[in-house]
Amino acid sequence: MRVLCTCVPGFGHFHPMVPLAQALTAAGHEVAFATAERFCRRVVEPAGFTAFAAGLSPIVAHERTLERYGQPKADVSEAEVWRFGARMFAGVAAPPKVEDLVAAASEWEADLVVHDMTDFAAPVAAAHRGIPWVGHSFGALQPGEFWDLAGELVAPTWAAWGVEPEPRGAMFRHLYLDVCPPSFQSDEIAEISVAQPLRPVAFDNPEQAPLPPWVAELPPGPTVYVTLGTVVNHSPEVLERVVEGLADGPWNVIVTVGRDRDPAELGRLAANVHVERYLPQSLLLEHCQLVVCHAGSGTTLAALARSLPLLLLPQDANQFWNADRAEALGAGHTIRPDDLTPAAVRHAVTRLLDEPGGRVRAGAVATEIAAMPGPAAVVATLVTLVTGADDSRPERDAS
Repeated sequence: MRVLCTCVPGFGHFHPMVPLAQALTAAGHEVAFATAERFCRRVVEPAGFTAFAAGLSPIVAHERTLERYGQPKADVSEAEVWRFGARMFAGVAAPPKVEDLVAAASEWEADLVVHDMTDFAAPVAAAHRGIPWVGHSFGALQPGEFWDLAGELVAPTWAAWGVEPEPRGAMFRHLYLDVCPPSFQSDEIAEISVAQPLRPVAFDNPEQAPLPPWVAELPPGPTVYVTLGTVVNHSPEVLERVVEGLADGPWNVIVTVGRDRDPAELGRLAANVHVERYLPQSLLLEHCQLVVCHAGSGTTLAALARSLPLLLLPQDANQFWNADRAEALGAGHTIRPDDLTPAAVRHAVTRLLDEPGGRVRAGAVATEIAAMPGPAAVVATLVTLVTGADDSRPERDAS
């Protein structure tokens, strides 16, 4: 079987798909990725996959969305954030990407397309080619309003390629691979009849970037990992306030600023604070007792999978939903942007480390994650979809 994976050009969209792609390869299938040209060169190919340039860069897609729909207000609601996302992914990014995906699927002779849950060009291209497509989530399901608006916006693109438009962009036609543990997931997942659980597995290519020796040589005491991911890591003063709040505390602090930021921007550091551009989370989290992050889906689920409580500093998009959900489960504490101060960070970290409840409740989510079918188990489901054999999906765990 030849599989074409396609995603929005971002680590948070690509990394969750890699474990399944690796499982497909291990099972003897051939896998390629299609995404923006620069991301192909910088990320996809170094991860070991054939890559096809397809679609707009994220910067261009964002700029065109602003040009077409206007600049969001400073006090934008979360509903408007979802609307902006639907407009960018379905109304702006999808139409020009379809042609590239059709060409890539033809050249690759793809039998199946697997796409991230915001790549609305993929179902159009797959339908045009007459092959099945499978959605791959990277976190909790977006609200119905997002899918409805996106479906309306992408409908003209379906028609332009000679295929009948479907509600919600046909994102739930065949199969939706759901990496979100049940207790963390939106109740709206019950409406998705083709949802198939898939255990989230961390990927960050540790062979290319092993942990530096100093991580294993840190002094005694809890270790706190701080990251804002790779998209909102430039949010003004967020990392600076966190670092100030944790300076000279009774803990080791490891901060990653992202490949496009200079650690020197954080200025002179206290002795307990260590800053790097990038460290592989799959290795680093083994040394940590607490994670301070932006509530991005990848980092949040990776921390929960290791029973680590979270201090969440949401900045954009689905981060606010993730933060609220983690707090509701008792696995974390949220500081909203207007309340972020060094003192608030220090108080929250102290409480999360001193009280065992957060780790216990994060551990409950970790148990759920461990019970979900892994990538290798789900490969058989994809083969079944393509070959038309009897359904052999791994059963959803009752917990």
